[in-house]
Amino acid sequence: MKENRTNRYKITGTGPREVDLHLGSGYSQPDAIERQLSRFRGELSSAVRRGDREIIFIHGQGTGRLREEIRQILTDKYPSFIFQDAPFSRYGFGGATHVTIKK
Repeated sequence: MKENRTNRYKITGTGPREVDLHLGSGYSQPDAIERQLSRFRGELSSAVRRGDREIIFIHGQGTGRLREEIRQILTDKYPSFIFQDAPFSRYGFGGATHVTIKK
């Protein structure tokens, strides 16, 4: 039985919230990146407002451009936040970024 993306990354119980930034087909590369970054910014802002302590952004491995953009935003705009690769066993090498929200 093939799992869909929603179930594949769902965490049961407690743990950081996961946000899957993958898009369906039909987007050109520049449009896709901008749409994904917009969602990233919105989800991160929401997490900060809610008082979340952690969040995981699933961006996939691909070319690494989205991962680099996300990490540059975190470095520039959220210097107190800590980020790292999410667990390899769950997301693959470089497939997701785990963010710890520090005030």
